[in-house]
Amino acid sequence: MLPESIFMSAPQETRGLASERVGNALREAILDGVLADGQSLPQSELASGFGVSTIPVREALKQLEVEGLVLFQQNRGATVTGLSEADISDFSEIRAALEEMAAVQAVRRMTRMDLARIEDAYEAFVAGTSEQPEGMARSGALNWAFHGAIYQAAGRPRLLEMIEGVHRRVDRYIRAHLEIAGRKAVTDAEHLALLEACRHRDETAIGPLTRQHILDAANVSIDVLRRNRAGG
Repeated sequence: MLPESIFMSAPQETRGLASERVGNALREAILDGVLADGQSLPQSELASGFGVSTIPVREALKQLEVEGLVLFQQNRGATVTGLSEADISDFSEIRAALEEMAAVQAVRRMTRMDLARIEDAYEAFVAGTSEQPEGMARSGALNWAFHGAIYQAAGRPRLLEMIEGVHRRVDRYIRAHLEIAGRKAVTDAEHLALLEACRHRDETAIGPLTRQHILDAANVSIDVLRRNRAGG
């Protein structure tokens, strides 16, 4: 049976297609870990819970399949997609390459307004995240807001779209590194180093800092995943 909490937010959305409302609710539940890897997503149960027909449910699931969050399997229907350690490593290598490129280009053309947005996003991350469950729940969105603010300054919308797509696939795994005691302070320090590189328009520093930040977080997150799957 699916958790009732996934149906709570959808009725609050009065605009948009039914498939969009269902898709938004399911996406949030997957990214927040409410729906775990391998969780079955029965269309009839989803339709009943959201108060819609199975048609918008199927449309929503197909969109989530495109995003890499859902997989349709023969005789099983739709399930939440899980990633292996190798998948996380591969996606993180791709992220590192794309985000390093975007960060360097962002520093080259960054305006004072861009920098102000980045500084605001940095402060929001520091203040809004913590090593408590409520901080973990917000960490993914706040982390993307900070990094996205940097990459947006590059003025490369297609590149930003690619980065966001890869980021969406691994975010629920990568944020797990904040579960480790002391990682919040490390992440804050690494974000500050990125911010300082932006402030000084230091394109020599911003690239390696971005790459190492992503790969270090991925390695730690894989260790967390390995321990969790081992049950200890």
